[in-house]
Amino acid sequence: MTKVLIVCGSGISSQLLKESAMRSTEAYHTDITFESTSFLNAPQEMDDSDLVLVAPQVSYHYEQLTAAHDRVEQIPDDIYAWLNGESLVKFTMRELDKNKVNE
Repeated sequence: MTKVLIVCGSGISSQLLKESAMRSTEAYHTDITFESTSFLNAPQEMDDSDLVLVAPQVSYHYEQLTAAHDRVEQIPDDIYAWLNGESLVKFTMRELDKNKVNE
């Protein structure tokens, strides 16, 4: 199982995006599990994550997060703003080199 951590300011919006994405992982039959957290709790949760996705509102912490984990990517604004779980799953699969979905 591949673990992806979504990091946002307080953990609330990342939780909503996580729930949306988990419905899409079931539809695409992927082995990805999403977790969500706030920026303050991220350091404790990043260690066992395969990929860390950073919400646009905390992108100013991107450098800090990349120093702590080798696989950090910023979530595109349009995916985050619309809480588009399906697009997040596709984005994640591309980032993990699991190009199983045709766009």
